[in-house]
Amino acid sequence: MDRLKYFLQKEYFKNNDNKVYYLKCDIRKYFPSINHNILMNNLKRIDFSDDEFWFIKKIINEQPDNLERGLALGNQSSQWFALYYLDKIDRLIKEELQIKGYVRYMDGFILLHRDKKYLQYCLEKINKVCIEKLDLELNQKTQIGLAYNGIDFLGFNHILTNSGKVIRKLRFSSKQRMRKHIKTIRKLKDKSIIDEEYVGMRINAFKVHLKHSNEKSMDKLLSNLDKKI
Repeated sequence: MDRLKYFLQKEYFKNNDNKVYYLKCDIRKYFPSINHNILMNNLKRIDFSDDEFWFIKKIINEQPDNLERGLALGNQSSQWFALYYLDKIDRLIKEELQIKGYVRYMDGFILLHRDKKYLQYCLEKINKVCIEKLDLELNQKTQIGLAYNGIDFLGFNHILTNSGKVIRKLRFSSKQRMRKHIKTIRKLKDKSIIDEEYVGMRINAFKVHLKHSNEKSMDKLLSNLDKKI
């Protein structure tokens, strides 16, 4: 999020205005869609020993129902493989398309540019590599828009104002999810299903997440969080 803020403000100060376009891309069902053969062919470029590669192959291939695609959620190795799988997209965007303002978090990524038509061209190129090289599809969240209308990324709406300031607002669906989670925790605590230590961990997690927002209403929510559980 800080990287996105940096690039947004950098684009703003080029022309001292906030007419900056963004292309936001998301992969459809990313983890279940990762093709094992493509992943392993890409991993061959790394200098693994025969024993290491045998072990990696075993981790990737041993999936439920012996499917030839998909990575197990929760495995640390799956996180690493999923990051690496889009290396071709990273190189396309940075090296061929020469996009300076580029941010990626796993399968969600954002390109910033002043020219909307160029971002439309970038989308065509990205979509082609996804389909032909990676056996992936972009989902319905993929869109082109103006940064002053807000960029939905990592649970927050990032808005580039006409003064060059970037405001982060917690996404409405994230607020609803958090309130629902708080109510569930309160009920579980009242029934002695969870203890104070777990409650404390969840409260701290909420507080850390909320601190990324600079909405004034978040200050009140932060201060009342302990009372709500």
